Amino acid sequence: MNLHAFTRRAGMTSSDVSLLSRARDPGLEREFHRWPLPGYVWPALERRYHSIFCSEPQLRIHGSLTSRIEAWVSRRNGHIKTLVLFERIGRCARVLNEVFDVAGDELREFADAVFAQHRELQAISINSAFLDAKPSRYPCWSVEVSEDYQLSLPHSAEDWLASLSSQTREKFRAHLRRAQRRQPGFVFRTMTGSAIGEAQVRRVIELNRARMMRKGRRFGMSEADQDRLLQMMHERGLLSVIEIDGELRAGLLCTLAGDDIYMHVIAHDPQFDELRLGFLCCALTIQDAIDRRLRRFHFLWGRYDYKTQLGGERRSLSRVLLLRGPAACLIRSRLLLAHLFTFTRAWLRRQRQA
Repeated sequence: MNLHAFTRRAGMTSSDVSLLSRARDPGLEREFHRWPLPGYVWPALERRYHSIFCSEPQLRIHGSLTSRIEAWVSRRNGHIKTLVLFERIGRCARVLNEVFDVAGDELREFADAVFAQHRELQAISINSAFLDAKPSRYPCWSVEVSEDYQLSLPHSAEDWLASLSSQTREKFRAHLRRAQRRQPGFVFRTMTGSAIGEAQVRRVIELNRARMMRKGRRFGMSEADQDRLLQMMHERGLLSVIEIDGELRAGLLCTLAGDDIYMHVIAHDPQFDELRLGFLCCALTIQDAIDRRLRRFHFLWGRYDYKTQLGGERRSLSRVLLLRGPAACLIRSRLLLAHLFTFTRAWLRRQRQA
């Protein structure tokens, strides 16, 4: 399930970013940073990409905040245009940014810089990115491996409802009226940060597990995944719940990165299937996000009709492999074979989902 999780490498020790120096942004047009990274990198990374998957808490909680991390920064007119975290592994630069937008010209500029700086490198790999075009001048392969359904949030809940189909709009209102009529103890509420209780998070996860089992699907979260998500919820979380007579019957586990919100888990109590509590909790969370002046809601991966019904638009996430030149194709044949295997597996999965 945790397709885009960072993995901790054996023999590397994690670091506490809170103990690092907080150097100011030097404002150079292009620059590399070695560990320890200057403190401006972390907020700049979040401002630039709004991705929880390349944030300091994500790296730290997944044990990937190590001394091998380097950063490359490019600016235009004094503003950061591109900020890439990477680590060098053998002859490959492995990009740590994930679930982020990268333009073809930005990737080419990074490749120019990193290949000039490190002559031994022959390849650059990216695990998951929204790539708008392949960069010129370099052999490059991209494979669609997942997707994110994104909803740009308007200024008001009324505008969002008006953007939905009349059928979805009426379905939401009818389900809400029916749930409130049948269950007078119906309450929707949200919590953030330290107000989120461990028992609430684990209850939502258990409801999700039960839902997957009833559908005959594999529940993809290990105990370690659950513990890491719990930590993320305490630091960056937004928990939405529907309670009936004080009992949690539906919930969303979301995280916040800047003014973007990411939905990681959605679940409801199967005893209340007819009330569509999962759908209602999701729709009410979107309204809450609009009230909080957030700018974008990420439903993330998984092809479910409710995501598009509520306004989500599908964007493809790709795995990318870029080589220094044609000669590197022979040197990095193992990487190419791994990329071909990933392409084949992704193609087969799309055929099953079609």
